Amino acid sequence: MISDQDENMLSFMIDLKVEKGNDYCKIMLLFCSNPYFRNDVIVKEYLITLTGPKASYSTPIQWHDHFEQEAYSRRHNNSGLNFFNWFSDHSLAGSDRIAEYICNDLWPNPLKYYMRKMAAGKGAEKRTGNN
Repeated sequence: MISDQDENMLSFMIDLKVEKGNDYCKIMLLFCSNPYFRNDVIVKEYLITLTGPKASYSTPIQWHDHFEQEAYSRRHNNSGLNFFNWFSDHSLAGSDRIAEYICNDLWPNPLKYYMRKMAAGKGAEKRTGNN
């Protein structure tokens, strides 16, 4: 679900924090200065219900002027699930499932994902001959 452009934007992320209570999950992404948006922190909150997590709030992304039109176009002309559509649109299919993965799997078990990323990178190095 992370497009190449999302990956570029996420490369400016310096920390991920999750705050979890009995009836909520708060996902906080912290960013350094970047050419895409002005926010230092963006937050997405979920209420935990009997049927699973339900999005309740997300920080409005403050796009830089030169990127605002492209962000608007991507959001309104792309119904596909990408990271920033997931963050901004509470009604996207699969949105709640992503929050559940972050809160219940990625956050408590990050090494599993880090090792997967490292293994994928080593495979690319072997294919290109870069060691």
